[in-house]
Amino acid sequence: MTSDERAKMKAGHDVSTVAEDPDLAVASAKAHPLKTAVQTVIKVGVAVALIYWMINKGVLNVGAVMSLATPTMVAFCLFCVMTQIFINNYRWLLLMRAQGLDSTIGHTLPLSFIGMFFNFFMPGGVGGDVIKGYYLLQDMPQKKVAAAISIFMDRMVGFFVMIGTAFLAVFFNWGSVSHSPELQSVAVGVLLLFTAFIAFFTLALSRRLGKRLFDAWLGELIFVKLPGGDKLRKIYDVVHGFRQHPKLFFWACFLSVGNQILTVAFVAVLAAAMGITEIPLEAFFFLVPIGMVVTALPISPAGVGVGQAAFYFLFSLYLGKQSQFGPTAMTVMQATNFAMGMIGAVFYLLRKKPVALVTN
Repeated sequence: MTSDERAKMKAGHDVSTVAEDPDLAVASAKAHPLKTAVQTVIKVGVAVALIYWMINKGVLNVGAVMSLATPTMVAFCLFCVMTQIFINNYRWLLLMRAQGLDSTIGHTLPLSFIGMFFNFFMPGGVGGDVIKGYYLLQDMPQKKVAAAISIFMDRMVGFFVMIGTAFLAVFFNWGSVSHSPELQSVAVGVLLLFTAFIAFFTLALSRRLGKRLFDAWLGELIFVKLPGGDKLRKIYDVVHGFRQHPKLFFWACFLSVGNQILTVAFVAVLAAAMGITEIPLEAFFFLVPIGMVVTALPISPAGVGVGQAAFYFLFSLYLGKQSQFGPTAMTVMQATNFAMGMIGAVFYLLRKKPVALVTN
């Protein structure tokens, strides 16, 4: 029996994996309530402080936000966000099916709304994924690793397309980027992130590289000799399962492109409504994805405050002057997401017990 086979057998006897962290997180929160409460207060405080500073300095104009609340604009914003929710949910559903998880839109859509609702109570713009994952693991207890990996890959695909969009947009905005050392630094960061994503997905989806690099070379070191290697092997095998369904993976990427177009359209239409015409369309494809990635950092609930600061920094750099547009656009976007998140609150209150699902 080879070391690789022994590692797989050992992994099969231990179903407690890193992917089950939502359960562990809940237990940890119960064990350390004071620590959890302090962390939450600090993160909410950061969000409040950032918003207060921007309002006090005139960076964020509340009046400008309210002036955009016309029936037409509200309808447009709600349409964009609702469409994105359905796109993201279907993308997640495709990735679940690639893992052999038999689910339906009727099951995943309420979880997506619940996750969106909890984004506003957990750090970062994707904090709600923890809650969404927790409920998914309840519904699929026999395939917890695959269920958790589906959420992880869904987020990774979204970030990959975000960074890829910004990467391609650099070339269409090179004239503006090359004249700003700060924007050049941002562009270098985008390049490094894009390269890292390409490397990750190449290793995850390539049969040849995966076998040569891990099975033949690093398998013995990582999966057998390292502590917890059996768990890493189980996660590695689940991630590698996506290579059996390349079409589903690429469809997920295609849906993410549509999602990015909607996000850019959202911000571009807001710019037109505010009378800002000096930003070309291709610039939005560079600035908006980067700002959204920063918003997802686990600093404040739903990225409130952090997103405004990121958009203020990026659009001010591009325009070469201080501008209220970035924080205003982010505030409108977060307000719309919060409104849609209220649907998630309803689903959360109605959910009483795990949904029994059959997996392949």
